This record gives sequence, structure tokens and C-alpha cells, in this order.
Amino acid sequence: MKKQIKWVTAIVLTLIIGGSLIYSSVKALDVDLLEVQPQTVSQTWKEEGIVTTAAERPIHSLIHGQISGLFVKEGQRVQRGDLLVAIDSKDLEFQLDQLKAQKKGLLGQERMTDQDMQKQLGQLQGQLESIEGQEKQAAKSPYQAEIKRQQLVIEETGRQLVNSKEEYRQMKVLYESGAISKKELDQAAHTVDQLENSLLVQEQEMKLMNEQAIPLPGTVQYYRGLKQAVQTQIDVLQQELHQRGKGVTGTKQYYQGQLEAMEAQIEHLTYQVANLKVFSPIQGVVKEVHVKEGAAIPANAPLLTLFSEGGLQVEAYLLTEDVMDVKEGMKVQLIQKRKNGDYAFSGTVLAIAPSAEEKISSLGLIQQKIKVTMLPEDQEVVLRPGYALDVVFTTLEQPNQLAVPPEVLFPYENGDALWVVRDGKAVTQPVQKGMETDELVVITKGLSAGDQVILNPQQEGLKQGKRVK
Repeated sequence: MKKQIKWVTAIVLTLIIGGSLIYSSVKALDVDLLEVQPQTVSQTWKEEGIVTTAAERPIHSLIHGQISGLFVKEGQRVQRGDLLVAIDSKDLEFQLDQLKAQKKGLLGQERMTDQDMQKQLGQLQGQLESIEGQEKQAAKSPYQAEIKRQQLVIEETGRQLVNSKEEYRQMKVLYESGAISKKELDQAAHTVDQLENSLLVQEQEMKLMNEQAIPLPGTVQYYRGLKQAVQTQIDVLQQELHQRGKGVTGTKQYYQGQLEAMEAQIEHLTYQVANLKVFSPIQGVVKEVHVKEGAAIPANAPLLTLFSEGGLQVEAYLLTEDVMDVKEGMKVQLIQKRKNGDYAFSGTVLAIAPSAEEKISSLGLIQQKIKVTMLPEDQEVVLRPGYALDVVFTTLEQPNQLAVPPEVLFPYENGDALWVVRDGKAVTQPVQKGMETDELVVITKGLSAGDQVILNPQQEGLKQGKRVK
């Protein structure tokens, strides 16, 4: 009896297990599906860009004097022709009146004694020495103190950059050992990038200072012309005295030379008086003001710097292998990070530098990079020189493509395949791949619009012909 009960029990258990296996084999497997539809697939990557001024306009004083009026401040918008600065230089007007009186007196003279000519010769030689002294003074740069200060700022930023790179290297070791989070490592890398960008902006400012330290165009020619005019008078007087010593006179030629030289001085002083008021040559924004009201300034002193309104651009440095696909006129996406969420707007590639520059990466590696300049198209966004933006480049775009996430693919018979659902069953579908991005892989052969792809090819229980739902 007991033996019969055992046999019955064994049979029942066998039937239960067999039934379970049969049920399990015919039960539909729950899977996550993706319905494939045509879409646009883009090849993109991101670089950091820095906002710079497209066109700066330094304004210099053409005369020496005292600032009697300063009518603008930093950040102020100005129109072409607006009064910026007024300079008080009464001695120029006095010199102009004096020269005009001398001209009248010279016109009334018909002859000149040897003694008068010797005296005039001495005065002209003194005037020539004075002009030479003014020329040397004009050649001195008023920017030396600013350049020295900027050099110290660059050195300090460079020191901070070296320290940040060392800190990043140490944090990378800690991250690889699991001691710190990825967020802390990214923050260290971001600090390095910010210092590199800051150093770049400071070096550009240093370059601008060095350029502004160069005397204004025409300064050398101006003083050369003045010296030539005075030297001509000296030569005429010396020739006249020499000829008088031989009994020959050239009084008419002497007076003609004197009048021409005096006309040149009157014309120059008139030009200087006309520049006692400095007006804006462009419509733009005041970037920097270099003087204060009441300050005494020399000729060629920097007064302020303007930049064209709407003349902001974005500069980014790309690896040489990336820049090959970037073309002038192509569209980019600019992203400004804000507390209430990122703000994205469009830009256009304006220029690509003809040669590469050496740049140091956040890992301390020397890389060859190409400067790409872009023009923002959103006039409403608030930008200032030195702001950092993310620049998204799209170098390849294919519309109407069937694409899937790369994780749904698996190796199959020397190629690739994925799982699709056919008549409610899982089927292995060999495919051919096309363009690949970080998020998508284009399938050029093997799929049709509307096909359902199983997202997890490693799911337990998934096999050929398995019913799915």
C-alpha cells in the first residue's frame, strides 16, 4: 500500500513539473520593445567657447592737455558723433594766435639784417631740438605700468593653472580608486578649463596693450615733416648768410621758406584745436575708460575703448581632426548655462583660422588646435566678453534613417544582429550598420519602418521563436 502511494506521488510530481515546463515554454515573455521609425540622425560633439569682442576701437588723445569733461562711463551705449571727452588746452589756442600774428609781421617785412638772421637761425635750431625732444617723448609708451600689472596677473593665473592641473591629477587617481565621485572629478576638470580660458583672455588683453603701446600711425611721419620744415628754414637762412658773405642776396627765397613753414605750423595747430573735443567714430558700447576728469594727459594717451554694438563673437579651439568637417557658414548650437536651466540659441561659423596653435588640455597634454570663430544669432541673449558657452557642432546629418540604440545589437555570424518580433515571437534579425553616434546606430539593411526591436538582447529566457509580449 505504501509502495503504491509513493508511485502515485512520484507520478503526480512528474506531471506537475512537466506541466510547469510546458507552461513555461509556451508562456509569452515580457520584453521592452522599440518601434523603429524614420528619424534624423546627427553626428555632433561639444566644445567650450569664449565670448570675445569682434571689433574694438581704442580712442586716443591727439593732443596734450587736461580732461575738462568726461561724458561717458563703462557699459554705456553711444552713437556715432556723440561727445565722449573734452580736453582743455588753452596754450594751443594762444600759440595759434601768436603764429597768425607772426605771419602778418613776416608778410610786412621786406628785408632782414644779418644780425636778425643769425638770431632767427638760433631760434630755429632751438625749435628743431624741441621737436626732437617731443618726438622722443611721443615714442615712450604710457602703457608700461599697465603692461607690468597685466604680466603679474598672467603669472598668477598661470600659477593657479599649474596647481589646478596637479590637483586634477591627484583627484583622478582618487577617482580611479573609488575615493571620490565623478562629479568631484568633473568639477576639478572644469576649474582647469576655466583657468585656461581666463589665461587666454588675459594674454589677448596683453597683446592688445602691446599693440596700443605702439605710437599711432603717422606719428613718425608727422614729426619727420615738422623737422624737415624747420630744417628747410635753417638751410635757407644758412644759405642766405653764406650768399650775403659773397655779396649775393636771396631775401625773397628766405621769406618764402619762412611763410611756408609757418603755414604748416598754423595748419597743424588748427588741427589740434579742432581735436579738443573727442567724438565717437562708431555706434557701440564703452568697454573701458582709461582717464578721469581733471587728469593731465600727454599726446597719444589712451582715453577709452569702444566695441561695436552687436559685435560680439564666440571663439572655440577644435582638434585638427575635428575641424576637417567644419565649414564657414555652417550652423552651430550655442548653450548658455543658467540657474533656471540651460538656454540654447543658434550661431554661424564666421571664420576658421588658417593654422593651428599649441594648447594644453585639462590633462596637461599639448595639443594642436584650430581657432573657430562663430557669430551668435540671438540678439536677445545677454552676452559679455569673457563669458563661457558650450558650442555644439553638427558635422553630419542624415534624415529619414532607421536607427536603434547601440546596446540592442550583438555579434552574429561575422556581422551584427538584433532581436525583432515577428508574429509575436522573438526572431534573430541580421542587419548592416551605417553611421554611428554615441546614442544611435543607423541600420541600412535588415529593418523596416514599424519593426519592433527588443531592447535587452541579454534578457533571461529570450531565444529564437520564443513568444513575447
